[in-house]
Amino acid sequence: MVARMRLFAALGALIAAVVIVLPTTPPALDGYAEVALRSTDAPLTPTGPVVNITDPEPFNPCTDIPLDVTNGLGLGFTPPEQENSLRCHYDAGNYQMAVEAFVWRTYEQSLPTDAVELDIDGHRAAQYWVMKPTDWNNRWWITCMITFRASYGVIQQSLFYSPIHSPNGPDCMQENLMRAHQLAPYYKF
Repeated sequence: MVARMRLFAALGALIAAVVIVLPTTPPALDGYAEVALRSTDAPLTPTGPVVNITDPEPFNPCTDIPLDVTNGLGLGFTPPEQENSLRCHYDAGNYQMAVEAFVWRTYEQSLPTDAVELDIDGHRAAQYWVMKPTDWNNRWWITCMITFRASYGVIQQSLFYSPIHSPNGPDCMQENLMRAHQLAPYYKF
């Protein structure tokens, strides 16, 4: 009995939908030309910048930097962790570091206005604060960045720590610059 009632309810809903939809007419195309769809062999023109990528993974820090190198530099407090695609997370105990390769962004697009450009082991780079150590920010994270120019985009190296959990944390900019000099020979530019 219940199955018949469900069947009649479903049939009634279907008939109601057909009755509502059938009498409606498509909207009038007043003032619009008729669209003609044609096939063409013309190539599509790009609407934005096109990056010619021959290798979608030109540099993966977690696999390209040897484990004994990061452990020797004190970045192996915990094993390196592959976070997402080309980003690798390192742990130095009282601070964290992340190294990431970007193939879809240029060096110029990556830099904020207050970045200081410099040369690190013969490679163009810029150093800047991500979260400046102000009274409010100092309570949560101190974060600084070094961005390298690469032939495929950029390599970003960030150093960050919490002054709450690491009260005697490093000098962010100085420590990140030192790590950049130590790791630059292993980066693929």
